[in-house]
Formats: sequence, structure tokens, C-alpha cells
Amino acid sequence: MDEFIKVIFTTRRKVFVDGNPAGFTNKMFQVETGQHKFDLGPEKDYTPVEQIIDVVGTTPLDPMIIHFTDEKEES
Repeated sequence: MDEFIKVIFTTRRKVFVDGNPAGFTNKMFQVETGQHKFDLGPEKDYTPVEQIIDVVGTTPLDPMIIHFTDEKEES
């Protein structure tokens, strides 16, 4: 079953799911139900550097929201 995700970040970045490009930040996209590793790619200027999350029970009107923070904003 497909699940709905929205990854929040200050700028537009590619979102990688299990090491593969899957969508862009601040836009909803779909992944398969289950556990996935999310990150924003090789330029590790964000925290956390990855998130491993069980994705289940989402809908287009209620996607799972995943937040990454720009390291510059934490200073």
C-alpha cells in the first residue's frame, strides 16, 4: 500500500528514501508502507543526518510530516 510523506526543510532539496531519490522537500510524495530511511543527500548540512521511520496509516489529507533542520539555523 502507498503511504504519503511530506518532508519539511527550509529550502527545496531532493529527498532520498532508502538511498534513492524519491521526491522533494515541502512537497508530498508516496512511499510503500514499512520502515524507511530518509535523508536529504550527500551535502550533510542538516540535522538529523538521517531518520529511520515506520511509515503506516497515512492518507493524502493526513501525510506523515518529517522535519529536518538547517544547521545554520541552529547556530
